[in-house]
Amino acid sequence: MRIVRIEQTLERCEEHLSTSVAYGTEIESLLTQSILVIMCAEFEQKIETIVREKCSSIEDGSIREFLGSCVGAVFRSVKSNEIAGLLNRFGPSYKEAFNQKTADNPRAVTFYNNIVTNRHGVAHSEGSNATFREVKQFYEEGHVLLDYFREALLDRDCA
Repeated sequence: MRIVRIEQTLERCEEHLSTSVAYGTEIESLLTQSILVIMCAEFEQKIETIVREKCSSIEDGSIREFLGSCVGAVFRSVKSNEIAGLLNRFGPSYKEAFNQKTADNPRAVTFYNNIVTNRHGVAHSEGSNATFREVKQFYEEGHVLLDYFREALLDRDCA
């Protein structure tokens, strides 16, 4: 699942790094760390949107709102195992559907989790040694986990 804000940010940063010859400098590191934070924020928002979409079939607005608001309380990390755990709250078949999809693409799982792990390092003062090109590749190959999440949660055959 491609996310416009991430795509535009990567494009602008890549253009800046290329034209300013800033690859390998502190500027690259700072831009890359900012990108990691943006990516995880967008992943969290996308996951919440998909959960709210799932809840939209509930007719009682107060229950729908309650369930949608619970995502933030229950879901603390966007790592792939946490996504599977969130799906399990809807029933084991949802988690199984997600795990089947991720088992077929372990590289995507690794790259997706690399984004989250590196963002965690940035947020907790450890920093990140990932380069811009690495993070771009992590996103290019890892964003499909959001598609797997959406398919597992919204596919009516999983219920």
